[in-house]
Amino acid sequence: MTPRRTRGAIPAGLTPDFLVIAALATHLLLVFTLRVLAWPDVTIPAYLWSRGMLLYRDIKFQHGPGVMGTLALAFWAFGVHTWVVRLYAIVWPLVAHIFVLRYTRSFGLAERAFASAFFLAVFFSFEGNSNWPTAVMAVAALPIAANLSRGRIVRAGLLIGTAILFKQTAAYVVVAAFFGLAIERKFRSAALVVLVSCIPYWVTVLVFALLGAGSEMIRWTLEVPLTIRPSFISSWPSVFDASVLLFAFLPTFTDTLLERPGDYEVRSGWLLFVAAGFAAVVYPRFGLPQTLAAVPCLAVGAARFLRRLSARPLLRTAAYGLVAMFTFGRAAILVAGGEFDGKVLFWDHEPALDALAVRLRALPRGTPLHSTLWDNVLPRSGLLPPGHLYVNPYFTWFFGVDDIGNRFEAAFRRTGGVLVEYRGAASGPDVIGPYRIVRVEPQGTGTAE
Repeated sequence: MTPRRTRGAIPAGLTPDFLVIAALATHLLLVFTLRVLAWPDVTIPAYLWSRGMLLYRDIKFQHGPGVMGTLALAFWAFGVHTWVVRLYAIVWPLVAHIFVLRYTRSFGLAERAFASAFFLAVFFSFEGNSNWPTAVMAVAALPIAANLSRGRIVRAGLLIGTAILFKQTAAYVVVAAFFGLAIERKFRSAALVVLVSCIPYWVTVLVFALLGAGSEMIRWTLEVPLTIRPSFISSWPSVFDASVLLFAFLPTFTDTLLERPGDYEVRSGWLLFVAAGFAAVVYPRFGLPQTLAAVPCLAVGAARFLRRLSARPLLRTAAYGLVAMFTFGRAAILVAGGEFDGKVLFWDHEPALDALAVRLRALPRGTPLHSTLWDNVLPRSGLLPPGHLYVNPYFTWFFGVDDIGNRFEAAFRRTGGVLVEYRGAASGPDVIGPYRIVRVEPQGTGTAE
């Protein structure tokens, strides 16, 4: 028996059309000209992991292994190149945009165009052209909502669990899914989604345990984030940022209130719940980039909002005006505040950094390198840190965990090597722009465990 196709259901297959080509071409034009954010707290661990160091045992960081692990695989397979960093930042949002186009396929031209424009304007004005975990997790948002709506709880739970590996606070999506299923009185499904979503994490812990870092993974992904919180981190948004999120959610929220059973195969209510779960990632450290994974669901919700109110002449203009105002407002912020020079921030954004990388690459391959800079000096140089230990020198609040601060200093004293820091008032042949290279002789004291 052929299932009944509800209004707005997705036909089998994805036939290319003019809108899809135009939307994806616009997307690619944007990401190839917009500056990429290569956050060092992701790229440096990924590089070190690709060079044989192990996350959590040798590389101390409080994020889940998803982004660093997949980027490490890319570095291992293709080498540590600027194009790899750029391509990594491009692929995930592009796939998320394809999902937006897929889940609005049966809509009118104007509705689909606004969904695509909404996604592009909001996603990239939230710094989506980056290697940040939430930009990667955006790929999973619509599939999670679709599987929850269709009762495919195991698939949904596994997708949520995978998202948790990229950023632990994606566990808020589990909470949202639990309450959504409980509201539908599907209590067994609610319990099942919680259970299944834990599987990817514990399987990964088992893998790290086999590699000798199981307890370290638990400590750095569960204990450390819950017990160490720097004083400068704020979980409170500004009035402007709070209003941005409110307007982003308003179309999907409204369509959920107006939704009737059978309107869509993938219910708007699940778009709202999944988007809310991913938006909750802003806690405990608020920032609009933390909400990136919610944007695909909100873009589809905006298209549904337009479609529903387009049939009501008195509300059509207001609906389009609301979505257009928000979308074009975010686009204006993107154009006004974005850098369209095609560079990769913290990687190749200034000539002095490129010159520094050239100088460091001329050193013997086994030279230990310690950098106190924020930029990606380690992967650009091709060198490794002293004692094959690493903790971000900016994150001093982590130095006491595993005694990593003292262990790293002891390793540097024992091995010596090269220190790269800001020049201050120094001058001489080892000064390059704002940087200087200091050669440190080994002292033969201390141990690196």
